[in-house]
Amino acid sequence: MRTKRKTWFFLSIILLLSLSSVTWAAEKGFLWNGTHWKDLTPEIRVAYVKGIGNMADFEVGMGTGGRAGCISQAFVNELKTKTIAQIIQEVDKYYKDNPKKMATPVIEVIMRRCTALCPPETATKAK
Repeated sequence: MRTKRKTWFFLSIILLLSLSSVTWAAEKGFLWNGTHWKDLTPEIRVAYVKGIGNMADFEVGMGTGGRAGCISQAFVNELKTKTIAQIIQEVDKYYKDNPKKMATPVIEVIMRRCTALCPPETATKAK
């Protein structure tokens, strides 16, 4: 099981790196947001969600401490109750319901909509 998880981790990272290498040549790092998300194929969306999940799993497995370790641990614990399809549906719904918030990073949408790590936006914060 661990070998399968590690294989998915490395394949996800390779896929993400190969798909974004052209963009990386033009830009120096960025957070994927709704503008990027809407252009991704369903397969790449799955790879994105698996990639961030695997990264959190890796960090937890390495036993890192501090805030990053805490976030990864909570991320792993909370997202294990959801399917990848449910997470993708939440992200899709957020951007569909909030077309003026396409600049919101995908990772933030996942954290706010699929975990209790970050509180959901309130009506007063959303303005």
